[in-house]
Amino acid sequence: MNPMQKLINEICTEKNIKINYVSKDWVMILQKEDKTKYIIGYKFPLNNHVIGQICDDKYALYDVLKYLNIPVAEYHILFKNYSKEEVISYAKQYNYNMVVKSNTGTCGNDMYHTTTIEDLFLYIDKLLSKHYSISISPYYDIKNEYRTILFNKQVKLFYGKEKPIITGDGTKTIYELLCEFNPYYFNKISKKEELNKVLALNEKYEYNWQFNLSKGARPFYSSNEQLNTKIQDLATKVVNELDLNFVSVDIIELVTGKLLVLEVNSGVMMENYIELMPDGKEKAKAIYSAVIDEIFK
Repeated sequence: MNPMQKLINEICTEKNIKINYVSKDWVMILQKEDKTKYIIGYKFPLNNHVIGQICDDKYALYDVLKYLNIPVAEYHILFKNYSKEEVISYAKQYNYNMVVKSNTGTCGNDMYHTTTIEDLFLYIDKLLSKHYSISISPYYDIKNEYRTILFNKQVKLFYGKEKPIITGDGTKTIYELLCEFNPYYFNKISKKEELNKVLALNEKYEYNWQFNLSKGARPFYSSNEQLNTKIQDLATKVVNELDLNFVSVDIIELVTGKLLVLEVNSGVMMENYIELMPDGKEKAKAIYSAVIDEIFK
């Protein structure tokens, strides 16, 4: 049972809600008095199904937000019968500095950064061998990524995501420094030979270019109130335009200062946040508890 399921169990016990698991524990059936509600994975019955499908499709979301004049990270969709000439024409604009990803993937899985035409087609074909469609996009020079969780159009949680970049002290290995950076993630990974290297004083090491908490990044609370307000206002505009009730919105801050919507997640996952932040469980429980009250109204 994952941390989110444990939390839902705890909440249901307190609220006298009966809970059962089916479909290999992927579906939760909640029963209270004469009402039955369902949670599947991390999705609660609060969003319109069509809009939820759009959020789960990176290219569809990009096209919709672009139509609504909301600043959004660019995506270009590809299917199995894609045109190589079209890809070359598109990627050449960005000197082949691209990101290739599954169109419906999550948690940073099936995502690759490429800088050559050879690698670009290698990963395009690799992903299309197991996905109906994929997306390619320019590689953005990102300063930070931020997540806003909104419920009933109101911001309930806001935090940044810091990439796993460490600085050497001349004595500790890369692995030791990574475990200090994010013990929850790095204490569980298999230690590769390269991680045994001792970094020189002030030497930088980037473990991963992604900002996913599931890939070693860690959450932090931003003290830049002006920036925080801008990001939360943009996230709120997204949920108002799409009429979403419970989602998380990921927004990237480029080194230029520009803000772009990266993803809208119709399933609200807080597992890594719960484990990594001292107040993580308390805040997540308050949000999920309010959501469960809402679905039984």
